[in-house]
Amino acid sequence: MDSETPETRTGLRGHVQDRLPAFIATLIGGAVAMGVNAPLTSPDDLVANAGSVAVVSLIGAIIAGMIWARIKGDVQSRSRTFNIVLTVLLLLTVASAAIIEYGADVTHAIRYIVPLGAIVTIFVSVLTPVIERWKTQTALLVIAVALPLVMLVLGYFLTVNEFGFTEAPSLSLPPPPKSG
Repeated sequence: MDSETPETRTGLRGHVQDRLPAFIATLIGGAVAMGVNAPLTSPDDLVANAGSVAVVSLIGAIIAGMIWARIKGDVQSRSRTFNIVLTVLLLLTVASAAIIEYGADVTHAIRYIVPLGAIVTIFVSVLTPVIERWKTQTALLVIAVALPLVMLVLGYFLTVNEFGFTEAPSLSLPPPPKSG
């Protein structure tokens, strides 16, 4: 969109277009988080992996789109309010990660969840107002949907035996030398 004040949109098409900027931004942030996921120490490889990051990002995209559509005003004031809401949601994510790590005794939950949540939050915060100002978002939507799928397929092929891996390669540092 060119103007700072969003025009009134009606019908199903308008309903979807109101939510699209935050949806696209969250999918892009989720794709980046999927890439960052690899070197992080997962609390549980069965549950906390690129697939779960993709699913959580998709759910986050739907929620972010609904929140963005509910906020009224020009793009700048909507962005300010949206960033406040995103900050609160990130703080809730940090609190949830702490509860998971200390309450459920799941090691590395904070070091895994918080960086991924912060990455997605930053991308959503920065890209949503930018995408809102664009006239057409169709190409971005295709890219945003295709990118996580391509990354999942690539991740799968990198971990199967065809490439010489029997499991995902470890990117961890060696243990520190013993002093004494």
